[in-house]
Amino acid sequence: MSKLAYKGVVKGRTVVLEKVADLPDGAEVLVTPLEAERGSPQAILAAMDAPPHVKPGDVDELMRLIEKGKRPIRYGSPLTPKRRP
Repeated sequence: MSKLAYKGVVKGRTVVLEKVADLPDGAEVLVTPLEAERGSPQAILAAMDAPPHVKPGDVDELMRLIEKGKRPIRYGSPLTPKRRP
């Protein structure tokens, strides 16, 4: 197997190479996807498709627990003592 490597992107069902490849028509190639950069749109989409998949009921339960755990907003500074009447 040849050690040449070509870089490109997938568009539809076709791999479009960045530079012209010296390959004859009909040549067999092996395409290996590169790791997406962390936080990139590709990485986020891949993470959304990867297991474990979350059930809608689990999301509802999480949202309920978040609401239950909320505390009221305190506008006073915790660093200044309260005045006594």
